[in-house]
Amino acid sequence: MKIKFWGVRGSIPTPGPSTVKYGGNTPCIEIRTDDDKLFIVDAGTGIRELGLSLLGKGQIRASIFISHTHWDHIHGFPFFVPAFVPGNEITIYGPTHYNERLEDIVSGQMKYSYFPVKLEHLRAKIEFVELKESTFELDGVKVTARYLHHPILVLGYRFEQGGRSVVTQYDHERYSDVFKGGRESKDELDELLFGGGDEGNGAEAGTIVDELNERVVEFARDADVLIRDAQYTEEEYKTKAGWGHSTVEEAIDVGIKANVKRVVLFHHDPVSDDAELERREEFCARELVKRGKAGSLQVFAAREKWEIEL
Repeated sequence: MKIKFWGVRGSIPTPGPSTVKYGGNTPCIEIRTDDDKLFIVDAGTGIRELGLSLLGKGQIRASIFISHTHWDHIHGFPFFVPAFVPGNEITIYGPTHYNERLEDIVSGQMKYSYFPVKLEHLRAKIEFVELKESTFELDGVKVTARYLHHPILVLGYRFEQGGRSVVTQYDHERYSDVFKGGRESKDELDELLFGGGDEGNGAEAGTIVDELNERVVEFARDADVLIRDAQYTEEEYKTKAGWGHSTVEEAIDVGIKANVKRVVLFHHDPVSDDAELERREEFCARELVKRGKAGSLQVFAAREKWEIEL
């Protein structure tokens, strides 16, 4: 498999001289299988350049996996040129919402009030598939979707082919114990999780939180590449808790615990310029030496147009 990064920034595009090295487009990742099947993860502004790179290469058949429908992960789709070309086939996968269809959310940003071309006027064949947690086979690739932790429903994806694997875990915040310091609140937790009654079976918040965080680690187990949310440092996170993002330090922790080969720091904060991201890579290199993992784990900050071949 081959991986190419077309957008690496979170929240909002950040063009300009201070982001030239790592890039300012919002999330979009291209994954190519051994038999040249095209998988795309997220449709941030990076998907525009990806689409331009596909022109003149014949009929396009693409599978786009949306992690979640916050704007920075879908607002590039109206500029994805292959969607305008007759004969192309595009299937968009994404999480099931409780009150809106995935198709309605994506098309909503293409109303005439916002964009001159409606979704139904695009010439390619476009289909939508809503996902819950699941594992399925697609074009010779084993795809697993797992829920992550964010203010809106988010899916992480694991793509496996020929003994190699790529995992996406971004727009994810570590689970925490909202009752920390007050474990006597077990009844409140049972009410929150189970609607009251005996179904909670006396479970404590701390135990549940540990299990949820361990589940995230296991989802990345032995991956060749883990593309991991690292929007903040631990110091920055002190004022960002609840925003739905993770830290550089946690990316290292999960990489080590899950025995992955490479961790790619992703979803860079809009205020993190090239100099800051360079400092974070330097921090990771020192931390790996300190933990005795310098030879077994690689950690890099994602850059636009950067390619990884497995």
